Amino acid sequence: MKKGKLTKWVITSAASLSFFGVQGTAASAASHKVSTGDTLWKLSQQEGVSVDELKQANNRTNDMIYVGEVLTIPEKETVHTVVQGETLFSISQTYNTSVDRLKDLNGLQGDLINVGQQLVVTGQGASETAPAPQPTNVGVEEAEKDLLARLVEAEAKGEPYQGKVAVATVVMNRVASAQFPNSITEVINQPLANGGYEFSPVGNGTINQPASEESRRAVEEALANPDHQNPALFFYNPQIATNSWLETKQVTAVIGNHVFAK
Repeated sequence: MKKGKLTKWVITSAASLSFFGVQGTAASAASHKVSTGDTLWKLSQQEGVSVDELKQANNRTNDMIYVGEVLTIPEKETVHTVVQGETLFSISQTYNTSVDRLKDLNGLQGDLINVGQQLVVTGQGASETAPAPQPTNVGVEEAEKDLLARLVEAEAKGEPYQGKVAVATVVMNRVASAQFPNSITEVINQPLANGGYEFSPVGNGTINQPASEESRRAVEEALANPDHQNPALFFYNPQIATNSWLETKQVTAVIGNHVFAK
C-alpha cells in the first residue's frame, strides 16, 4: 500500500453489539398527530420522554394540545456504557454513527475512552452480536494486512485492544509521513544503521509467529478509521526501552504499558 492510496480507505459494517449498559434519553425528532384523549402527559409516557421535553420541542408554554395537530416527538437517544475492548470506532459502528460525531456529542478531544465511561450516542440501536468491521476497497493487500497483524501481535501481545489498534496506527502514520518509507512492508522492515530494525520483532523473528484474531481486528480498525486523533510515529515501553531519545518526543497517548509519541 503506497501513500497515494491512503485517502481511499472506506468501511462497511453490519454494525451490532450487546445492549449492555444502554439507557434512553431524549434527542432529535419524530412526529405524532394528536387524537381524542391525548394529553402531553399521556404522550410523554408512551414515548418515554418528559412533558417538559415535549413542550420544548413544540415551543409550548402550557399543556394545551388540540385534536388533529401534529406534535414533534423527541426520539430516544441512548447512553452507552463502555465495556472492555471497545473503542470509539467500534461503538460508532454499533450505532451507525461516526467517531467525530461521538467525540462532538461527548466533548472528547482524543480517541481514548475508559471502561465504565458513559457516552451519548446517536443512530440506530444495536442487535445482540457484533461481527468485526468488514473493510472494502482499502487499497491494502492481504499479505500486508497479515504482516501488520503479525507485527501488532509481536509488539502488543497482552496489551489492551486499544493499544493494539494504536500500534497498527503508528505504522499507518509512518506510511503517510514523508519521514518514513511509503508502504506498510517497507515501514515494518526498515533497517537501522546499526544493523537492527525499526521494529525489534523483525530482527528477533517473533514477527513470523501467526497473529491472533484480536490483532487482526485491530489492524482492520486502524485501516478503516484513518481520521483518528493519534498522530504517533513512535511507541515504547518505558520499563524496558533503552533509547533515551524516545523520551524527548511529545507524548500523544499512554495505553497499557506503551507510551505513544510523535
